[in-house]
Amino acid sequence: MSQKVRLLLGKPMATAPVFLLPLGDSFRSFEEGFRGQKWIDFTRDHAEIPVFAVCAYFALVFYVPGLLKDRSAFQLRQLFAAWNLLLSVFSLMGSVRTVPHLIYYLRRDGFKATVCRDPQEWYLDGPAGLWVGLFIFSKIPELLDTAFLVLQKKRVIFLHWFHHVTVMLYCWHAFHNKVAPGLWFASMNYLVHSVMYTYYFAMAARLSWLATPFAPMITSIQITQMAVGSYVTLTSAMEHLQGGAAACYVDAANYKLGFAMYASYFVLFSFLFYEKYFDRNSRSSQQKSEKICGVDIGSRGAVDTAGRFEDFSRGSASPSTSGNASPLWTASSIAQVVDGKKKTK
Repeated sequence: MSQKVRLLLGKPMATAPVFLLPLGDSFRSFEEGFRGQKWIDFTRDHAEIPVFAVCAYFALVFYVPGLLKDRSAFQLRQLFAAWNLLLSVFSLMGSVRTVPHLIYYLRRDGFKATVCRDPQEWYLDGPAGLWVGLFIFSKIPELLDTAFLVLQKKRVIFLHWFHHVTVMLYCWHAFHNKVAPGLWFASMNYLVHSVMYTYYFAMAARLSWLATPFAPMITSIQITQMAVGSYVTLTSAMEHLQGGAAACYVDAANYKLGFAMYASYFVLFSFLFYEKYFDRNSRSSQQKSEKICGVDIGSRGAVDTAGRFEDFSRGSASPSTSGNASPLWTASSIAQVVDGKKKTK
């Protein structure tokens, strides 16, 4: 192991990574002097923000496609590529500032401390605290991922919008409750997204020949993230149940929501991974749909498990405008569950 790697893993980073140096000493000073409590207070005082964001988001997913049904798709490939590149760089910066911090305390104090200790004592202030805060608030602008899909008349599968909505709501709740495992969640998300959004950028930039071979790997690390997140959440829950708040600094409602969220992601990502790479019947039918509780969670003509939109690389018409699927397919699927009806096409 090189001396630089030992230094990186041996203590929290005291200086900015190379790609932050152009931002100057003022930014590094801001990082070092950051105190997270003001941002936490903001989330406590403004619980309405994520609620309004979800309402607007559902209007985007379920209503806007109907408004666009009589017009051609917006040509946003270049803008979409730039957006994914921006998120990739942001996620890389976040991972550089949070992952080494987590590894340091994991090595020094052990796993239990990193999922149960009061976060005010070890990660809510300084560079790690700043980037945890940025991680929380970034979940709202990340909803624009879906806006690009809707405006380009791409199909929005259940897993896509379910993931965006639940992550945003959970992160807001976790931050204002200052839950101990928060650095785990931020570090894993930053790290996975730095790879995932780079992949999306490559696909949108017509570099599918380079990116496509990495699709199974990306989905594998996403599934691993969900498994680790479930374990972290379950561990903190067990410690809290056995010893109360004195034993583990978590919120009971938050770890229940967190485990349900991570477990559901694990099932959904695993299901789509199996469908894409192991189910021969699924591979033989490009228009096969899969449903759980009446909700269509995926379509072979829409996306693969890494979120790659196949028509980006093939230049084909969007599935949502091909005549085989309605732009409001998700809304109608949910309506079938609510009304107890089955519609035939």
